[in-house]
This record gives sequence, structure tokens and C-alpha cells, in this order.
Amino acid sequence: MLAINRYLTSLDRFRDYAPFLLRLAFAYELFDAAGHTALHPADGIPGYASWLQELGFPFPVFSALLSAYTEFFGALLMALGWKTRWAALLLAINFILAIAVGHVAIADTYKNTFPAINLLAMSFFLLLNGPGKPSIDEGL
Repeated sequence: MLAINRYLTSLDRFRDYAPFLLRLAFAYELFDAAGHTALHPADGIPGYASWLQELGFPFPVFSALLSAYTEFFGALLMALGWKTRWAALLLAINFILAIAVGHVAIADTYKNTFPAINLLAMSFFLLLNGPGKPSIDEGL
């Protein structure tokens, strides 16, 4: 048992790299969710805006654009580790709204809400802990 504890403690030298792995997973998930909409707005924004309008969200076209581009540029910033805390703050606001308006307000299932909860948790983690290494924020 003591040998296992020593081994686990020796892993502390890699602690700064844990946020990097989270950033990459986060960036992939964000890009997967918003990449097509942001890169092909004529295809994605009308449907997204229509859904937001059905939910009673104000300014649905603007809100759809803002959300899609927050997630898209957030993915780029997370992958690079640049302006990580600012991006995490904006993404946290985005996912709080997504959970409140897009899931809780319509009594959505936990299973459907879980991806947004997961992205919110990652936003808070990176907001509070920073990007780790390697990142532009930490000087690579």
C-alpha cells in the first residue's frame, strides 16, 4: 500500500498537464457542438434561432449567433490555452443560460441536460484553475 501511495504521489509532477487534457476534450466537444453552425451559419442559425424563438428566448437570431460563436471561438481559445479564463467565463454564462432556458424550463431529462452540465463544469474548472501547461497563457 505504501508503494502505491508513493507512486500516486509521484504523479504530482504532471499536475499542470491535467487542465491541458481537459481543455482539449472541452475544445473538441465545443467544436463538435458549434463548429458546423459557426462555419455554415446559413445552414445552422435559422434552425437554432427558430428553436430559441419557440422557447421564448429574446432576440433569437442574435442569441443563436452569439451562442454559436461563443462556443466556436471558445473552442479555439481553449485548444490554444489563450485567454482561457475569459473564454471560460463567457462559456459558463452561455451554458448557464443553455441549462436554464434549453433544458430546465422545458423539463428536459437529465440525460439530455448532461452534456451542457458537463461543459458548464469544465468552464468553471478552467475559470478557477487556469489553463495549465502547455498554454499560451502560461508561456508554453
